[in-house]
Amino acid sequence: MNFRYIECTNTNQLVQNFYELTVEQTSIPLVSRVIPTAQSHILFFKSKSPLETGVRNKIYKNKGIVVFGQSYKSYTMKAHNPYFNFGINLHPTALYKILKTDISKLTDKHISLSKIDTKLYDLLCPVFKENLKGTALAKRIENQLQKLEVYESKNTKLVDEAVKLIYKKEGKINVEELLKTFPISQKHLEVQFKKTIGLTPLKFIKLYRFLSLMKQYESKKLQ
Repeated sequence: MNFRYIECTNTNQLVQNFYELTVEQTSIPLVSRVIPTAQSHILFFKSKSPLETGVRNKIYKNKGIVVFGQSYKSYTMKAHNPYFNFGINLHPTALYKILKTDISKLTDKHISLSKIDTKLYDLLCPVFKENLKGTALAKRIENQLQKLEVYESKNTKLVDEAVKLIYKKEGKINVEELLKTFPISQKHLEVQFKKTIGLTPLKFIKLYRFLSLMKQYESKKLQ
């Protein structure tokens, strides 16, 4: 099993980073539990059989290009054959800016991109057919995504600023503190977070705090 993160070559408002995973026959059958990352993802799977994921008692059979919506809790993953997986890890509001639709509809769901947005699917599908890997594939995807018309509004800017503050505080902040910084109602903040990210502000904060603590723990282990 070979895994690596790939950083973006250009600063952008859509992609945080990429990853590449190759699972060989020696690791099959593979059964694992995946921890959510406070991100939505666009993932490409190449295998003889679909990769199975289980979220809230729902089983998804993933192949080709798939959108993984936000999840607050972990989900299961099963592979019955070797596979190649390339992931596009999106900024929290990126999927909303691309699709211009209520992202809470995708929370805890893993759905083929072709069923969600044919324009985006047609933009990315030819890239994955080029059989590129690693940095070369990441650069091609970045170039393709630059062709998209990205939707922005005062509400997306609001949520982006709130997310930046949550990142800065490493999740050590509560909703009341957010409301002191952003003079809006709690109801408005919750509606916009669910619509543009897929999670309530409270769940997003708790999830990001947990991830930050995990990273700190791992860093101390490696020292």
